[in-house]
Parts: sequence; structure tokens; C-alpha cells
Amino acid sequence: MMTRYLIFFLSIFTVGILTFFSCNNQEEKVDFNAEVRPILNSKCITCHGGVKQSGDFSLLFESEALAATKSGHPAIIPGDAEGSEMIKRILEDDPEQRMPPEGPSLSKDEVNILKKWINQGAKWEDHWSFVAPEKPELPQADLQEWEENPIDHFVLDKIEEKGLSPSPQADANTLARRLSLDIIGLPPTPEMVQKLNSDPSLKNYESLVDELLDAPQFGEKWASMWLDLARYADSKGYEKDLHRDMWKYRDWVIKAFNQDMPFDQFTIEQLAGDLLPNPSKDQLIATGFHRNTMTNDEGGTDDEEFRVAAVLDRVNTTWEVWQGITFACVQCHSHPYDPIKHDEYYEFYAFFNNTADEDSYPVEKPVIPVYTEVDNQKREELLNWIDSVKSNKVNYRFASTIKEKEAELNEIKQYTLPVMQELPEEERRKTFVFERGNWTTHGKEVTPGVPGSMPNLESNTKPDRLSMAKWLVSEENPLTARVMVNRIWGQLFGKGLVETQEDFGSQGIEPTHPELLDWLAIEWMQKDQWHLKALIKRIVMSATYRQSSEVSPKTLKIDAANDYLSRAPRVRLSAEQVRDQALAVSGLLSDKMYGPSVMPYQPEGIWQAVYNGSSWEKSKGEDQYRRAVYTYLRRTSPYPSMTAFDGPSREFCVNRRIDTNTPLQALVTLNDAVFVEAAQEVAKKMQAAADQTKDQIIYGYELALFQSPSEEDMKILMELYTNAHSHFETTGKGLENMDNKTTDPALNSLTVVANAILNLDKFITKN
Repeated sequence: MMTRYLIFFLSIFTVGILTFFSCNNQEEKVDFNAEVRPILNSKCITCHGGVKQSGDFSLLFESEALAATKSGHPAIIPGDAEGSEMIKRILEDDPEQRMPPEGPSLSKDEVNILKKWINQGAKWEDHWSFVAPEKPELPQADLQEWEENPIDHFVLDKIEEKGLSPSPQADANTLARRLSLDIIGLPPTPEMVQKLNSDPSLKNYESLVDELLDAPQFGEKWASMWLDLARYADSKGYEKDLHRDMWKYRDWVIKAFNQDMPFDQFTIEQLAGDLLPNPSKDQLIATGFHRNTMTNDEGGTDDEEFRVAAVLDRVNTTWEVWQGITFACVQCHSHPYDPIKHDEYYEFYAFFNNTADEDSYPVEKPVIPVYTEVDNQKREELLNWIDSVKSNKVNYRFASTIKEKEAELNEIKQYTLPVMQELPEEERRKTFVFERGNWTTHGKEVTPGVPGSMPNLESNTKPDRLSMAKWLVSEENPLTARVMVNRIWGQLFGKGLVETQEDFGSQGIEPTHPELLDWLAIEWMQKDQWHLKALIKRIVMSATYRQSSEVSPKTLKIDAANDYLSRAPRVRLSAEQVRDQALAVSGLLSDKMYGPSVMPYQPEGIWQAVYNGSSWEKSKGEDQYRRAVYTYLRRTSPYPSMTAFDGPSREFCVNRRIDTNTPLQALVTLNDAVFVEAAQEVAKKMQAAADQTKDQIIYGYELALFQSPSEEDMKILMELYTNAHSHFETTGKGLENMDNKTTDPALNSLTVVANAILNLDKFITKN
């Protein structure tokens, strides 16, 4: 009997021991990216990374971290935290030996994380953005009243996880305005708003989406985003900042967006259109992307120095635009935080080092001749006529006429657009590593290649710009689709799923919805075949996008920045949209597209070209009222009203504009001649729309904002009208600094009211 009890006891004891060790072995695994990497990056990698490797110890790559240090022994021994020199030095009491040597010691929690990580084998993980996305399963969220859209599964799952609830759908007026501003950059027509109000069904909403996606204004809106990235301008930059004919490239971008050119093709033509078989003129124009680099042809400058500067800019811009990585850091040393080595920067540099750029004064080379749409049509007609006459061999009868036609042909204004062109094989340059980034100090010679932490170039292809461009848009590249999807999301929601659109590296902000980002990236590549219109439509059709922007105190407390998308964002319009909307509402906006950049009104003295005596020559006719994307941009003195609203100078690639809120912005919309004239035109519409002042003001408010004014708004606007009317009636004068010729007190007073309406926060904000 005792034997049986003893056996039973031993069996229970054994099970307990095994259970104990089993639980111990199932200790929660440390997440390297979420827990360990932030500690290493903030406390260790300054001295032990890509820039410095004190004691021959680096934490940038796994192989370096586990390798022998200057002492001859590794600082990290996987499975043995207590025996690892790294932990010993972190816990050292002697300030001469303690790590980190400066600043506070690691906290107890940080030390425990590192110990646990080492004891679990010191397993390394690549940063999330360097790992190819895999299509995630849709979360099983209860969509309730939301329609079935995969985006909403991911968003609602996160909303509920945070204890929040989604906002109701915005009203039809708000949705119509939001959609139109987002897709074509302009307010909707009254017919669009009426159509959605009469039938607010999802099917009718989709019809409006399709109508806007097909509008020619679509390309103009989205081109503004891309031109920031391409650092497009109408001048060369630097001190002279002379004129440059680049507008054909801008027109190419607009047309590419309107034609819904697949993004992989869009990429290849811009980076390597000249290397395609029998490239068309349009494909050569597309390579203007990298001829947008600033050039310095001032006397006494070193041409090679500024050629190198242009190539460096092309390398850095390519990585920021397509990879969202701060590759510029690697020019002088290995990347401090991301797995890119110093030599690899110059291997990538080699792709761009063999173009035949010659940016000497006064002519840039290589260039191609280009014409305006009208001139090109006329030129083709003249050429066809001359060819047909000569081919019939009766030119003796038309000899004088042919000479007249040829003279007419020569008078057609020709512009020259800088393009990319590869050097012939016998003239190819060698590429060397620049020691510490100094272009005059050459290290070892390198050949074209991509970083080892990324997928390889396609095998059996020549390592040139064309193979590099195809590498960027291969499905194996982990970054390109994510970066572009995130950029589009940022345009529609005010910020990306990764807020740092320019930095997907380990120092960037983590994505709020990583699974959604990967799902969108894979859908875009595989299902949509890189078509941007399909991606935009998928996003704007979601219930997430269609929410109201109203926010409850509870939601504001839990999610002030709207990271979890439980409401629609309220976003200040871009510099271009602020101007375009005022012109559109007033009826002044021209729908003329393409051609050389225009010079609308700007204050005297803004543009002073000290080297060549050129001046801002105000455009005439409808060119004065064209969309802002066509406004002439001189880098050293950009158009002032757009600068006030955070428009960049385009000297360098700008991945996202950081909105500011300054008094200068109000001064622009109150006093700039463009906005004053728009207010005058709105006032005329108000006066013609009704007999009673109250009704006129309501009409103007609804015209601008697609909503009726509140009682409080009406009280303020009526009081403003009354005070203005009293002033104009008493003085008998017109609008000071506006239009002194018009002395009608009623019209002038309505102009003051219209000016106030066009200055409302609601007017320059999308909600």
C-alpha cells in the first residue's frame, strides 16, 4: 500500500516539476523591434553603430553585434546575460567603465529587457519596413452599420481595441466637398452636391467618386504632391537662380496622373526613360525628374563639384521618394540606425554617375526641343504641308510659299527641356567611395549595386538605371508600395499610417495600423496593378473615410491626434488649394491646362533678379486666373502667398509639408489682390442672387461652404454688413486698397462680407 502511495506522490511531484520548468520555458519572448531596438538606438548606438564603433563593437548588424570586439571576445554571449560584457558594463558602478558613459544609466526595466533578450538567445530581427509585406487576414470586426470594405475591418478592430466607437457618416454636403477637394483639389459644383443630397446611397456616392477620378483636374491636384517630391521649379537655384524650361515635365506628370499610368511604369520612365528601347519623346521628357536638381553655373565654380552635388541629390531623392529611408546619412558614414553601409551608398551612386549632364552656362545639356500644345499643332501642320508639297515635286510652283511656311516654322517658339542621357561605354566614369563624404578624397572603387539588406537586383540584367528602376518597383522590394500607399493615405487623411512619411527606418514613427498598411500595399501591387486611381477609390469608398469629423470629449481625451481614425480629420488645405478654391468659388478660375508657367499678381519688389535683370511680368487674360500648379516658381523667391501657406521652395525633395498657423496667412487671404478680387466677384453673385441682404449673405455663405450659416454666424455677418454700409454711405468712397472706382455702398459692403467668409477657418479647412 505504501508503495502505491509513494508511486502516486512521486508522479504528482514529477508532473509539478515538469510543469514548473515548462512554464519557465514558456517565458514571454522579448520583441526585439518593439522592446530591444529602441533601447539600443537611444542609449547605445551613438557610440556603437554606423558612425562610431567604440571598442570595435557595433549594434547595427547582428554579425557585428555578436563578433569579437577589441578585447578579442564578443560583448554579447547569446544565452548568457550575466557573462556578457555588455551587461556587465551597463551595471558597472565605476563611472569610467559604466555604459553609457554619458547621461543617465539604463533603467531597471531596460536592463531586465536586455538580460531577458540575451538569455533567450539574443535573436535579431530586421526592422519591420525591411521585411517584405505579407497579406494579413482581415480582423473579424463587427462592422455594425458600416458597409463591407476590408479597410474598415482593420480600422474598426483598432477603434474597439482602444475602447472607442466610430463616428457616424458625414452629411452629403460635407462628403461632396471633402471628396472633391481630395480628388481634384477644387470645391464641388452645386450640381454634384445636389445629386448626392437627392440620393445619398453608396451607389450614387461611388458614381460621384468615378466622375471626379475621370475629371482632367485630377492630374493637376495630384501633380502638386509629386512636384514637391521631384523638386520641380522654373529656375536653376543657387545664387543666380536663372530661368529653366521644365514646364513640359510638369505637364507630363499631370497627363500621367490623368491617364492613370501604373506607378511602376511611372517610376521607370522618370528614372530611366532614356534607357528604354526606342524611347519616345514623352519618355525622354519624363526623365526631367532628375534634371530638376539645382545647378550652379556662376563664374568661378567648379563644374565637377556641382555635377557631383547633383548626382548626390539624385541618390538621396530616389531613396526618399521611393523607399522612405534617410539614405543621405550614408554619404559620410554607415547609417547610424538602419542596415545600410557606407560603401553601399556609393554602389547606388554609381547608377547615376554616368549621365551626360553638362549644366554649364548658358545652355544645359542634353536637352530636347519642346513646344506648347498650340505651337506643336501648328508646327505639325506646317511640316505636313511642306512635306506633301515637296513629295509631289511641284515645289517650283510653290517655291515662294514654301519659303514663307519655313520662315513661319522658324518663328514658332521652341523651348529646350533638360533630360537624362547615359554616357557611351567608352566614356563611362569610375565610381569611388568618398572618404567621409568628401568628393575630393577617393577610397576604393565600387560598381553599381543595392544594399545587402535589401533584395538583389534581378539576375542576368545589366546593372544600370533601368535595372535599378525595375528593382524599386519589384514586388520583392519591401518599401516602395508601402511608402506610396502611405503617401496617398496621408494626402486623404492629413497624415500617413506612418506619420514620418519621409522615414520608414528605425527612427521613424511606427505605423498605427501595420496590418492595414501591408494589406493596402499588396492589394495595390497585385490586384490594382499599381494603378493609383483604384487605390484612391478603395480608400474613399471606405466607411472610415466617410465618417463625420465631429469629436466627443471622450474620443478627444483617448485619441486627440486621431491616430486610430475614429473620426474624419479636419485638415488645412494646401497652399495651392487655398488659392484655387477662392478663384473657383468666385467663378474666376480658368480651366486652361498645360504650357509655360504663368505669373499672376504678386506685390512689387518680391522678385529681384540681380544677375540678369529679369522681372516678374504679370500674365494677361485668363492666365492670371489659372490653377496654382501653373504658377511660375523661382527657387530664391517663390510665390509669396503660397509660401505663407507652407508651399516649399523646391530646392530639395519635400516628402510632406508641415502645416503652420501664422498671422501672415490671414493677412494674405484678407489683403492679397487675388483674394480681394475673388471677394468682389462673390459679392456680385450675392447681390444678383436675392433682393434682401440677409438672403444675399446666406447665398454667399452657402456658395463658399456648402452649408447654411448658424444664427451666431448670421448675427456677426449682418453686423459686419451694417457697419460697412454705414461707412461707405457716409464717406461716399469705394473700397480702400481694393477698388476705389466702385462706390455702390451695398456692393462694397457685400464685398467686405464675402472677404470675411473667404477668410473663415471653415473655408480653408477640409472636414
